[in-house]
Amino acid sequence: MPALQQPYEPMEKEGLLVSYPVRGGVRIWKGALVCVDSTGYLVPASDTANLRFVGVAFESVDNQDGANGDKKCRVIKRGTFVYHRAGTFSQSDIGVVVKAASDNEVSKTTTNNIAVGTVVELPSNTTVRIRIDNHTV
Repeated sequence: MPALQQPYEPMEKEGLLVSYPVRGGVRIWKGALVCVDSTGYLVPASDTANLRFVGVAFESVDNQDGANGDKKCRVIKRGTFVYHRAGTFSQSDIGVVVKAASDNEVSKTTTNNIAVGTVVELPSNTTVRIRIDNHTV
């Protein structure tokens, strides 16, 4: 496609919620950190190779008895969310990028280092508030 030579309507969508096809045999819970796997299907976040973080599940979807893509799940692409934390965190960790340990737990370091957000607050001794903007694909 050549460079534009006249106005073009790119059909902009806000992109706050994006729908992804869910991998067969998978259940996604509302509020879960979610990723797409190497084949492009939505799965719960985990410390697993070849996952790409896409956001937070807006709804629960059960595709445990379905094939790849039989169901879709809407995913929130930006904002701040509270998750459990693995490892030690302190106030000096504000601004640190955290990685997925599971669909409900983040850590400063993991084996596969799947970045899911930036620490913005430590609401309790067991949780961390993260901003996912700029970490979703």
